[in-house]
Amino acid sequence: MDDFEKELRQTFLEEAQQLLQDAEECFLSLEQAPNDQKLIEKIFRLAHNLKGSAKGVGFSEVGEFTHDFETLILKIKSGEVETNSSVIEVLLQCNDHLRSMIDALNRDHSAHSDSRDILERVRAPLLRGD
Repeated sequence: MDDFEKELRQTFLEEAQQLLQDAEECFLSLEQAPNDQKLIEKIFRLAHNLKGSAKGVGFSEVGEFTHDFETLILKIKSGEVETNSSVIEVLLQCNDHLRSMIDALNRDHSAHSDSRDILERVRAPLLRGD
């Protein structure tokens, strides 16, 4: 990996931390206004940007996890999944998992994360149609 690629990855990691902070604030606001479509749209854009940027710099695990996370948000956005406290809890857990993934990548750009448990929680509302 050349210096340019390393710099792109480091820039992504810095920006990802800010995106995740913004997302957490949105999730907490969503608890107070669960049907706020502008807020849900903002959350979707944050996840979409994170997914695309992660894949663009070669952090495929972050991109793949965020894709599933984004699918849940899309179902909320379309009204297929109700925005209730258990769904918001899953969103916050996803955000925490992404933070841990980003932290690990900050220490080692080749770090891997096990997302199986959290993915089960992400997919549960999709299967139930919460």
